[in-house]
Amino acid sequence: MRPNPFLSTALAVSLSLLAAGCGSKSETEVVSGSYTDPETGKTADYKISSEDGDNGKVTIKTEEGEVQFGGEAKLPAGITPYPGSKMTGGFAGSSEGKQGGLASFEVKARAADVVAHYRRQIEAAGFKVKSEMNAEDTIMISAEKPDDTKTSIQITATQNSDMVEGAVTYGSGG
Repeated sequence: MRPNPFLSTALAVSLSLLAAGCGSKSETEVVSGSYTDPETGKTADYKISSEDGDNGKVTIKTEEGEVQFGGEAKLPAGITPYPGSKMTGGFAGSSEGKQGGLASFEVKARAADVVAHYRRQIEAAGFKVKSEMNAEDTIMISAEKPDDTKTSIQITATQNSDMVEGAVTYGSGG
């Protein structure tokens, strides 16, 4: 998805308000409303909520689509976390028939084992690994659907002592 200056402005406003919602014990709407870009006249609806005192999420909707930051990180359909992983954050968005997102994680493991876990799943889902990078403590693979080059997934895993910090990035459509 290409950057949207209107969405960026709305996000900045929303993120500054998100901090005000921390500390509640269940999902609570902190603030919601609409924002109008003074230059274009376009509007976006936003909602900021806090959940379980530690997590919050920002949702912004425009005519073109929706983006959500925070909340529970979600992996694409058919992809499961490496056993023992803790999902640490993420975002997801959709716009004009396109969808994408990022889910970050950490786990006590070896980076090579984590990447192998995800590789098996993405290949079983019909993706073909197009590139692989192995640089110092980081391994990254990138895969596409053979008949749909606009549907892709990338796995990144960085070894940090006995922990792996990583991310699953995905996109489809358009």
